[in-house]
Amino acid sequence: MKKLLKTNLIVVYLLCFCGFGFAQNGTTNEKILNLMEDIFNQIPADLAEINPGLKRIAVYNLAVEGAYIPAPLKDHFESRLEEIFKSLETPVVVSLPDMNTLKISSTDSSFSIMNALPSPDELWKVGKRLRIDAFLEGSLTYVEGKALFLDLRLNKTGTNDILWIHSYTAYEKSFEPAVLNPLMRSINAGVEVFSVDIDASADSLINSGFNDRLVQYAIYFGIYQYLEPQSRFRYDFRAGVSFLSEGIKLNNTEFADNTFYAKEGGAGAFLPVSFNFKVMFNSTLLKNKKSVSSDWLSIYLNVTRYFTTKMSDITGIGFGLRSDLSSRFSVSAGVSTIFGSEFNSSNVSSTDTPIRMKVSGSHFELFLLQFSL
Repeated sequence: MKKLLKTNLIVVYLLCFCGFGFAQNGTTNEKILNLMEDIFNQIPADLAEINPGLKRIAVYNLAVEGAYIPAPLKDHFESRLEEIFKSLETPVVVSLPDMNTLKISSTDSSFSIMNALPSPDELWKVGKRLRIDAFLEGSLTYVEGKALFLDLRLNKTGTNDILWIHSYTAYEKSFEPAVLNPLMRSINAGVEVFSVDIDASADSLINSGFNDRLVQYAIYFGIYQYLEPQSRFRYDFRAGVSFLSEGIKLNNTEFADNTFYAKEGGAGAFLPVSFNFKVMFNSTLLKNKKSVSSDWLSIYLNVTRYFTTKMSDITGIGFGLRSDLSSRFSVSAGVSTIFGSEFNSSNVSSTDTPIRMKVSGSHFELFLLQFSL
């Protein structure tokens, strides 16, 4: 009788102490509940990644780090997880009988409550008996005044292979996480193709194999940055040079100078034919959830000014698509409208007279090497 009375007094004391603690931490519990709701809203979007070939899963254990999350809140969290995962047609979420791990031990001089998790072998035996393909487990951590963190993983029964894993974070509104948003330096190499119109009177000088296109290869150096750390809107500034690859071809003669539109042999072929300044604005179409500095697909608008040699400077306004293959490498392709004016070319050697021409119309660009530092 004395032993039973002593045990009852200890239990009453513990309950009173816990009740006092809950009263003291009421505000904290409310914050945690609000953060939990934020996390619950994040989880459904990732459930589609779970292999539909799994037939039955069970919520096994949610480890709690720190002293801010009491047992009732943990139980509530596990119940909500089961409710969210039950939205899947497959796999089916089942309960775990015979897994009550709470153990109470008391003697004349001590009283203890412990939560002893089963060994993997014991867990797998239960899984085999209930035909469970995988167990959901994870960890829940609350950092006071900052955020609630949840790590979830789905482990295959019998091997513990990780079949699905995700991490979730809910920040308190008063806390702004430090997110790196540095100016990224970039090197871009690609091909640019311009349309050119030529005065009809010069047709006899133009080689019949010329297709009214100027082809250049260009190298740009630039910086880009997201507008805000959490934004998917990015601006990009580039400065570059272009070198003529294919220019206007003449019959049995040549232009007097290497220019934006004509390339002669010798060392002059490697001289820049234009110096360019490009401003770009990118917006995400398909986000890469695993990276804050790259997107699977984005659209860009650009304005480019070409400061050319031996002709009028021109401006291009256009758009294109960009794909970040990784946080370092990207590819892009686009089209622009070129705004140019008529001008006289440098003199043709055989006639010592210029050709009237205009670079305008469509401009195509393709950048297969975009490397970010």
